This record gives sequence, C-alpha cells and structure tokens, in this order.
Amino acid sequence: MRIVIIGGGIAAAYMANSILEQAPKHEVLIVSKESNPPYDRIHLCSLINGTSDIKDIALPLPPGVQLELDSEVIQIDKNAKRIYTKNASFSYDILIIATGSDPRTLFDIKGIKNARTFRSAADSECIAKCSKGKNVVMMGVGPIGLELLDTLCGLDGPENIYLVSRGMHLYDKALTPVAVEMMKRIYEESDSRVHILLEEEILDKKIEGDEITQIIMKSHTIDNPFVVFGVGISPSTDCAKGAVDIDKGILVDEHMRTSDPYIYAVGEVAQMPDGFIAGRVRECTLQADAAIASILKIESEGFKEFVTVDGLKVGSFLLADVTSTLYDPKDKANEEIVLSSKQEQRIDQYIINKDKLVRFIGINTNVDVIELKKMMEEDKKVDTSSFYSNRLVSERGRLICSCASGYKNDLVDIIKTHCVESFSELKPFSEAGRICGRCKKDVEQLIIDTPVDPEEARRIKAEREEKKKAEELEQVQRRIDKYNALHPKNQIEGENLQEAIKAFDLKKEYNSWVSMITANMRLGPEYDDLVSQGLEQLNKIPIIWLELADCTGNSEGFIKSAHPKVEDLILKYISLDYHELLMAASGDQSESVLESIIDKDAGRYILMVEGAIPLGMDGKFLRIGPKGETGHALLKRVAKHAAAVLAVGSCAFDGGVVAAKPNPTGAVGVAEALGRDDIINLPGCPVNPINIVGTLLHYIMFGELPKLDEKNRPEWAYGFRIHDNCERRGHYELGEFVEEWGDEGAKKGWCLFKMGCKGPYAHLNCSLVKFNEGTSWPVQAGHGCFGCGLGKIAFDHLANHREVDDETKKLLEGTGNNHGKS
Repeated sequence: MRIVIIGGGIAAAYMANSILEQAPKHEVLIVSKESNPPYDRIHLCSLINGTSDIKDIALPLPPGVQLELDSEVIQIDKNAKRIYTKNASFSYDILIIATGSDPRTLFDIKGIKNARTFRSAADSECIAKCSKGKNVVMMGVGPIGLELLDTLCGLDGPENIYLVSRGMHLYDKALTPVAVEMMKRIYEESDSRVHILLEEEILDKKIEGDEITQIIMKSHTIDNPFVVFGVGISPSTDCAKGAVDIDKGILVDEHMRTSDPYIYAVGEVAQMPDGFIAGRVRECTLQADAAIASILKIESEGFKEFVTVDGLKVGSFLLADVTSTLYDPKDKANEEIVLSSKQEQRIDQYIINKDKLVRFIGINTNVDVIELKKMMEEDKKVDTSSFYSNRLVSERGRLICSCASGYKNDLVDIIKTHCVESFSELKPFSEAGRICGRCKKDVEQLIIDTPVDPEEARRIKAEREEKKKAEELEQVQRRIDKYNALHPKNQIEGENLQEAIKAFDLKKEYNSWVSMITANMRLGPEYDDLVSQGLEQLNKIPIIWLELADCTGNSEGFIKSAHPKVEDLILKYISLDYHELLMAASGDQSESVLESIIDKDAGRYILMVEGAIPLGMDGKFLRIGPKGETGHALLKRVAKHAAAVLAVGSCAFDGGVVAAKPNPTGAVGVAEALGRDDIINLPGCPVNPINIVGTLLHYIMFGELPKLDEKNRPEWAYGFRIHDNCERRGHYELGEFVEEWGDEGAKKGWCLFKMGCKGPYAHLNCSLVKFNEGTSWPVQAGHGCFGCGLGKIAFDHLANHREVDDETKKLLEGTGNNHGKS
C-alpha cells in the first residue's frame, strides 16, 4: 500500500516513523513545499540566535521514507487517487494531509523585504539577518511572540524592539492584568531597547520600493522598521479544496477520516466534529496515532480531547498553563482566584467554573501542575482554600517538562543516582525534553548544573557500556536464532558452508577472515562468533540480483571456481534466488521465480542491482526477459516491495562508466532512476566482495542497514580515504614520487601521485581490505588509484588526466570527497 503524506512538519514526520515501525511493508512518501526535510518548528528561535542550524532541529525519518521537497501540492484528484504539484503528480492508496497552518498578516507583505511572518526556517534566517540596525516591530503577543522577543533581546542587531498588543494582554487574554503589568515592567527594565505597547495597532505605513520606511500607529510612529507578524494562524487547506469537506479546517471524525474514506487529515489542518483544532505537539501526535490505527485496521477509540499542560520559559519568566477540556474563555460564569508575590515575582491564577477548576496559569509558580491536571481530569469540585497552601514549593520542585511530568528534584535525583553527564545519557531514565522538545535546553542546563562524582560516573558508564554491549550481543544472537529456524527454498544449512571450508582446508583462513571482517565492520572481537553464525544465515535472506547495463564485473568477481577463497565460498553460499547471470533457470521459468519472490516475500527480500539504467528513448536501450521489459521498468517493479535496495558497483551508483561522456543511452544510477534517496550505495569497479558481505551481515545481525554517509555509502567501508591508509603514504610525505613508468622510484615502490593516482580524493577501504583475500590492490601492484568508487566523475575526468584541474576539483567538492592533498 502506498501512503502519501502532504506536509513537512512534526505530524508528517511522526506519522512516517510510526507507519513504517508498525507496518514496514508499506511505501511511504512525504511531499513537502519546504526546501528542507522535516524539522521541529518549536526550535525556530535557536536558528535566529545561532545556537542551532537546520540539521540540529531536523526530525528523524526512517530510511524507507521517500521525500519530495520543494513540491507544493496544488490539487487532489480523489477519483484518480492522485495529487498534483506544479511539476509532478503522485498516486496514493491512502492520503494523509498534514499541511499544518498558514500564518496571518495584517496587510499584504508579498514583495516587501523588511516584513516577515515567523513560521519557517526561511523566516528565521531572514529575521536574524534583516533585523540588524532596524527597529523591530512585533505584532502578536502570544507564546510565539514572547519567545521571539526573548530571542531578539539576546541579539546585538536590533536598534529597538517593539512588542505590540492590540488589547491589554500578553501571552493569553485570560492572563490577569497584574501578571501583564509585572511582565511588561520586567522586560522593559531588563533591556532598554524593549518597548511593550498595549492597546496599540498599525493604522498606516509608508512604502518606498520594496521596503517599509515608516509604521504609523495610534500613538507611535516608527521609522526604519522591520515588521514581524505573529498574530495567529489558519488551517492550511488550499490543496484540499474540492476534494474533501472543509469548514475552518478539514472536517474529520474521531479517527481523523475526512469525507473521502481514502483521505485523512491530522494536526493544525484538521477540524474535529465539535470544532476543535489542535495546536500543541501532543495533540497532533495523538491524532496521528488515531489515523494510523484506522489505516492499519487496529482497534482504537480514536482521538479524544484531554487536559493539556504547557510550559514556556521566556526571559526570567517560567509560565505554566493547565487547561481543561471544559474551559470556555467566553463563559461568563468563569471566576478567578489570583495569588501573587511581588518578592518572588510569582503569580498563581486559578479559573473556576461551577466549583470546578477549568484552567490554571502560573508565572514562576511552585504549584504541582500535574496534580492540578489530575484534579481537572477527575472533574471534581475543588476546595479553593487549598490553593493558598499549594503556593509553597512542592517537594518535587518546579515542573521542567510537562509532557513527561519531569520535576526538577526528581530529575536531579536521577542525574545524581545514575551519574548522568549528558542529555543522551538521561534517555534510559526519563523522557524529559524528548517529547515536544520545548524544554530540552532546560533539561540540558539542569544536567550541567547538577554535579556528579567523576569517579563514580566513570564506573557507572563502564557498567552501562558493558550492559549495553551484552544486550546488543544477546539481540544479535536472537536474530540469528530466528534466521536459523527458517527453512529457505534451497534447504542449504550452515553445515554445508563448514564442510566446504573443511574440504578446501580453509579453516584457519576462515577464522582470520571472520576476524578481519568483524574488525572492518567496526565491531569488537567479542562479535567474532556472532559474525561467524551470521555468515551461516546469509542463505536465508531472499535476495534478487538484477543485471542491468554493465560488464557483469561485480558478479564475475566472485564466481571463480578454481582454488576458491573464503569470500568466494561465502558469496556462493548466499541465497541468490534470482540472478540472471548465475541462476540455472532461464526464460519463462526464471520469470516465474522472480514473480514468486516478489509476491511471497514482499517486504522481506533484498534487491541488489548491478549496472546502470539507460533512460534514453524511454529506456529502450536495455530490454530484458521474454516480454522485452525495459531495465527501468523492471527495476521499479522489483524495488517497490524490497526491504532494502543495494546499488552494487559504480555503474549502479551513478551510471559509472556506462554514463561516461557523451552518455548516448542517458544512463543513470539506481537512486536517480527510482527517484529515491534511501538506496544503499556500494560503489567500486568492481566493488570489494567484503563490502557486500559486511553490509548484508549487518542487516542480519542488527535488523537494520549500517550507518551511512552523505552519499548513502556504509561508513564502515567508505569512511576512509585511500591516501591515508596507503602503504606508499610515507614516500608521499618524503616527496619521493614515481616520475615515469619504470624509473628508479617505480622499482622502489615510491608514491604514484605524480603518475595520476587519485588516492587523496577517493573514499574506499581498498587499501585496508585489499582484494583476493587481502593479497593485493591496484596501488600495491603498481597502478595508481583512479577513484572508481566516485562513479562517473572518475571515468569522465580522473582516469584521463594525471593532474586534477580546478574544474574537476569543483566537481569533487560537489561529491563531498575533495579533502585535498595531505
């Protein structure tokens, strides 16, 4: 089933992760109008003050998620089950609309360079850059406005900062005037640039060219302004018009289903039957859970509104807000009880309705807000006299994380007991700071401020690492035992491999080989036995190997029959259920095998692709099988239901030699042909068999593919520069180079850099693992590396010239591989 999600925020990322965690066989595509992958908008202020960049606030996505960026959906065709952007269209089985909301403005700011909303990473970048030397005018005094005010106060750039409220309120209209006056006074006294203007609004403006030169308000005129709007949001429903029923938001039921049974909506774009529209992260994720349950046919009550607890830290204020589902700000029966302390700059504001607590707003409060939450959930009448005694500091301290009920003293106890020294170390003991992420910095600061015994910390960490390693080893053993219980089609068992090793007298070499590949996978020696067991299970993963436009060099590299080496036996032992070059079946019979695997092992088999994919003439340069299917069509069909796709060799990586200039067939690599960014690339010409086996072993042992670099290459194999581990590196340092073939330097094994070796530019492990069971590799044999693992750039540029010119260096920078000569 293909599930398409429109949107690039928290709800979209959460749904993609949850769906693939519960049902990995499904295909998930995110289509977003953003230029960046999904990120956490809660932390936009950290982009303004430079404490984070876009990567720091990125939301994690599983490898199986397809991502289409810069793609704003302009139409949904519910009859054809297809969505349209300006440049493309995408089909769906289930569509999820998670487009969030659009920020409002008080006038049209299109084309105006000194006026922005505050809703995206692009907005943050502009505010940080364009507010310098300006009088910042912030329209909107809600939580977003206060956070932005707090952030701008920490910057040197703005000349003045005006926070403008059209009413007499800050944060929320329900906040008592006493609290508003206190906040206003403290802000203005702490920074002379800050001016909080109440009962003020923009009446007019002067514009010259593309810039506002003056803002005219009822009582103030501000020159040289930079205007930021945070005056509210509206559900972003444009793409859904004409496809589903819409009021303020897209109308949904408790399972987040729209008027079309194949379309769901979640988050700020969705409107519940009672008019409720989510505005908090927790609400959005619970709606996502309800939608996923419905999509996957899991029994669920659907989304129900709940008592919310919010926390906001701005300046010297810590605001806490607990709101009941019964709270109606317009209800005239609401009554208020306010307890304030000027000395502590503390305010506790209780809103009562018919003897029941419906809302609490606290500034620097000591009240246990989780207890207030329980009080609202129980819907009991309250004893208002208890509020006075509750003003005292609770034994658990202030609430730092409302999502995870993380109190200061509780967290301090955890930090001290477990000698926690970093945010990541806190995870096994508390989810504080991890759910919505708003309080993450507060939790991190608490860890910094809480001293721990360094000796005890080292001891506990050592125990923790030992326990973690033991658990990991146990997990790997369980996975191997699981594979051992399976019955593959070919009925090959581990004894066959051991018998072959014994027959060829390779036991010693095999043990060394196991240790070598364990080390190269960056695992400790304690993994040797599990790696050996894992090798015996390789035949139990269904594998399809497609031969496309190539020379079959990667296949030829491990089908030698005379005097086999260990990797020969291992790779022959792998259950290559379908491989045009190696399988005995042919014609219709081979096609039947392929169809059977796709059908019966959907979501389980691994697809390995060797060769480039010609796209010229609609793919007609390559036809395969009795029906003349194009290589491109075959690839797309088989890749659709694969658990993972591996591009084996440089041609599969980006077209390689097949795509070398002038590339008449229009050949490309697997990732480009599929339009996907989750393809595992194993470039090389040919790829070292160890890199194939190691990647498959990691999948068997850990249930996931290894950590990848920016080009989706396994770091354990491609995280090394050829030059750094070359046996000729010492001659390079001494300036000893081969000047021409056969000279004295060549005889002495000097550096081949001047003869065109591209080792300083290439990332691969050839110089570490070598070929033919570690016998040799090109540089050792006297031929310089030409960077075959870099793909077609090697064949277009590097292989043909001894020196790397400036143009090629720029191309290498684009590949992330130009690290210069060391």
